[in-house]
Amino acid sequence: MAYFTLKAYDADVFLPAFAGLKQDSEIASDLRYAMTAENVETPRGVLQPMAAPTVFDYSFTGVRIETLARFHRRWYTGTGSKDWMVIAAGGKLYYKQSMDTGSFTQLPFPTGVTAWQSNVWSFATYEINPAGSASSVDVLLMSNSLDGMIIITPPYTATVNHPNWTVDKVDTNGKKFGVIERYAERIWGGAIPDDPDMLVYSRPYDPTNWTAAGEGEEPEDGAGDINQPSWDGDSFTALRAFGSQLLAFKKTRVWRILGTDPGEYTFKEQYGGGAPYVGTIAVDTERIFMAETDGLSLYDGLSVSDFRRPMIERLWKTVNRSAMDQMCAVLYKNKYYLAIPTGNSSVNNALIVYDTEEGTFLYYTDIYIESMLATEDALYATSSSVPGKIFIINFDSWETGVCSGKPTKWETPWMDFGRKSYAKGGYEVYFSPEVKGGPVTFRFSIQTEKKIKTKNVTVQTTTFKAKQKKVRFGGTSRKFKLIIETISQQDAVWRLTGGIQMVVETDPD
Repeated sequence: MAYFTLKAYDADVFLPAFAGLKQDSEIASDLRYAMTAENVETPRGVLQPMAAPTVFDYSFTGVRIETLARFHRRWYTGTGSKDWMVIAAGGKLYYKQSMDTGSFTQLPFPTGVTAWQSNVWSFATYEINPAGSASSVDVLLMSNSLDGMIIITPPYTATVNHPNWTVDKVDTNGKKFGVIERYAERIWGGAIPDDPDMLVYSRPYDPTNWTAAGEGEEPEDGAGDINQPSWDGDSFTALRAFGSQLLAFKKTRVWRILGTDPGEYTFKEQYGGGAPYVGTIAVDTERIFMAETDGLSLYDGLSVSDFRRPMIERLWKTVNRSAMDQMCAVLYKNKYYLAIPTGNSSVNNALIVYDTEEGTFLYYTDIYIESMLATEDALYATSSSVPGKIFIINFDSWETGVCSGKPTKWETPWMDFGRKSYAKGGYEVYFSPEVKGGPVTFRFSIQTEKKIKTKNVTVQTTTFKAKQKKVRFGGTSRKFKLIIETISQQDAVWRLTGGIQMVVETDPD
């Protein structure tokens, strides 16, 4: 596709659609991509502001919600949603049904515990068959490297009355797992502080039993452990079920575990790097996204390799290297969401979104995320700046009708038409805006190697299809770029459809 058309005395510049960030070249090669794209969305090739989140503000004075877990109760027969939320904040655990109504209730502590030492938990849902219960009971297993593993059991009907939520410690033979994962009907644990090269697995179908097979039992019926030392100080950081296999991540390498019984387990080291930042791992069917110090990485089932780092290389330079352990990520509806700390921030204050279908990136500023949770219907996040705040990251402001009100910016790469000997000037910019709940003031700028010229265009609410508008700039240059912005704190929803066309006068030397 040609984006420039040179004629005798002028040039037509076509930006057919808006796509996202592409920072690997200062000179434009594909005008759908931007050098800067802040707080905007590009659904179906249009440009529009990011949508405002739906906010739930709970009263947790002075403490942030550091873990947000989904507890799906398949065997729940009561009213309302089968999805329950469990959160960790201020050394306590809380639960509630769904997210839109009611308040959180604190979960009890096990005997001898008055506060949890960590608020960052790994979790997995399982089911048990307690004695006297009329059916299976869903339980939530949680673990961290300071408190060890616990089991959260909701009320269920049994011969012995069990009317309340309970929290009990799980005896894991003295091992405290930083991460847990369900695989082949066992729970696996890793990231053990005093055994960094060890992985431990429970008995099958019994996540509370971590004892080896006894006399008269088959070995595959027992629990066990596996050591996989690398002799270089590396340690396991994460576990992820990946199709019919289990992946065990270290900081600098990945191990693939095959087999469903201890006698069948095989370990194979994968090529490439590892996962130093466990919170950034997100499984996407046949591949896994993650972040390393120098950018994004991808595991494709065979190896870990760099992933499209040049496309966001300028953006990645703003990440605060000393706070990268705060990063977190999820995959939701074919998009990889990565919260990052930028500048001098010690908490996540920005969000990178990679669209796996379009192959494009977008970037959002001043969005503070402590943790994220993707469910079937929504993407939840907890705030890294406001205690007790949980919000839904929404999409497509044009459909929701709610704009975030944040300033937006779209900046093209430099354009010179491949003719450095041509003087360019007399820039005419054609665009087609649509506005709901206006007015909206757009700021168009032409930046050259000499200066930047800016004009504001205010658009009222549009009632039918977008009406084309034109902005003209004078001056001459050898190269130029187009910048589109909106004024801060505008709540109206808008979009630019049909891309952008520019007519630029040219004069060869």
